[in-house]
Amino acid sequence: MNVPDGPAPPVPSCGPPPVRPAAGWYAVPVALVVLAAAGLLTALALTRDDAGAAAGPAVTGDAAAGLPVRLEEGRTYFLYVRRDGSTPFGCAVVHDGRRSPVRLTRKDSWSADERPGRRYTASLTAPVSGAAVLTCRGTDGPLLMAPDGTADFYVGLAFLGALAACVAAAAGFVLTLTRRSRADQRARLGAAGRDRRPAVPS
Repeated sequence: MNVPDGPAPPVPSCGPPPVRPAAGWYAVPVALVVLAAAGLLTALALTRDDAGAAAGPAVTGDAAAGLPVRLEEGRTYFLYVRRDGSTPFGCAVVHDGRRSPVRLTRKDSWSADERPGRRYTASLTAPVSGAAVLTCRGTDGPLLMAPDGTADFYVGLAFLGALAACVAAAAGFVLTLTRRSRADQRARLGAAGRDRRPAVPS
């Protein structure tokens, strides 16, 4: 049998070797989950006391006669007046027979809740802990005092961040697993093709 002259037919190329992600890439999703958990736990630990104070009820009373309140020293509280009411000044807290002036600020005013028929007017930081009486001058009508709920807002942000990190970790895990599986499959197909490759006649 005569062998035809000419170059041998080209052997089909199996292409470049597949890139298989290293197993170390699985550490990235794990690290994201750990960071998310650590961030959420840190936010909960830092805002635990503030969140507890924010869970307290709002209190309404006459500013001039005195508003019975329960305070936690160092915590922030919001003051509200009627929408057409004037802004209070000269506020003080009476606790155990001692009168302690309090300075009105705008601390965390951006997170003050909207309340029907009322408007936010000022923030104060409690100088004492326990039952006390708050008095203010300069405003007529009832005064409402509510705990600052900013801590709950930060906890919510931390929870959303942790949730986003967990979703990214799951996506990264699936992507790494898929790429490794496809790389293994291509490697097996390439090895099978090399085994079936016809011998080149001499």
